[in-house]
Amino acid sequence: MQHLNIHGHTLTLRRFPHKPGCPLQAWDAADALALTNHALPDGEILILNDHFGALACGLAYPERTLEWVNDSYMAHQALAQNLQLNRIETPLHRTPALAASPTNPVGILIKLPRMLQLLSSQLDWLNLHLPKGTPVVIAARQKDMPSTLPDLTRRLLDDVHPSRAEKKARLIFGQLSGRQSGQAEITAWHCAELDCLLSHYPNVFGRQKLDLGARVLLQNLGTIPDQVVDLGCGNGVLSIAALQRNPNSHVLAVDESWQATRSCQINLERVRTPEHFKVVWGHSLSFIEGMQADLVLCNPPFHQHQTLTDDIAWCMFKDAHRVLKPGGRLRMVGNRHLGYHAKLHKLFGHCRSIAATPKFVVLESVKSS
Repeated sequence: MQHLNIHGHTLTLRRFPHKPGCPLQAWDAADALALTNHALPDGEILILNDHFGALACGLAYPERTLEWVNDSYMAHQALAQNLQLNRIETPLHRTPALAASPTNPVGILIKLPRMLQLLSSQLDWLNLHLPKGTPVVIAARQKDMPSTLPDLTRRLLDDVHPSRAEKKARLIFGQLSGRQSGQAEITAWHCAELDCLLSHYPNVFGRQKLDLGARVLLQNLGTIPDQVVDLGCGNGVLSIAALQRNPNSHVLAVDESWQATRSCQINLERVRTPEHFKVVWGHSLSFIEGMQADLVLCNPPFHQHQTLTDDIAWCMFKDAHRVLKPGGRLRMVGNRHLGYHAKLHKLFGHCRSIAATPKFVVLESVKSS
């Protein structure tokens, strides 16, 4: 466990999933700067994109109500874990998406998301539903701030001014303006490889074209059996391909991003009736007991928020091994340099290469009988 000191108060914080001995912190310099310099008045605060609950834990006290919104299932688990570790009982309402019936917070604290289109969508929603002039604070590490961020904030916020940098982090202060970006929340494009329309919420990769790794795996799916899991489904391209190749199959599509699961649901409903698939918002396959799958397809992430890590991929591989029936297969795609073959060999006892490009490799392991 690691400790963050804010105004003489010590918080105990863990990342999720927790990995004993992991040196990675559950907060960064932007979180610490926001907690000490946000300048928001007393009262209800709306917190967006708080990766591990550090902002919520740091702002919590009995007289304050917090509204907490995060697309990530793992972020919700991290928040619950860290509230419990710190014995915090502050009134807190958490959801995966901004609610249709908003409250009126005295201020909004936003951790800069990895996908800038998500920030744009969130500011659009806030400008539409909350009073003009509501204070907004955006916290980010300098290396995570794209060159287009100043223009975006000036277009959608009033009185924009950045703080001085501290420990390579910065705050951007502004006020809701009532203006809109003019960009649709859900975008759609025709995927030639699947001959279907794909819709995307703003926090989903592949908004205008196929993810490169998914493209390689699509070309090397192999035989599709009856019970398929699409682990880390994103927009659902692998699920759609599986259902197209075997109309009798049933696909369980899982992602830890709420917007990914909503996108996947929309896309699957276009190609198959609901009895052929189920879409779940969750962390890997932790909700499944027993051996149920004939095939697990996986295009695992190699980052968690802005941090490069293979911890999530390793968790996915372990869960895939657990839920596969004897003789069931895990077929996955990953960047060649990540060395996933060694992890699969450790779990399954073997691993074979199905296909390779200069950047990606498709690997398969079979669960022993």
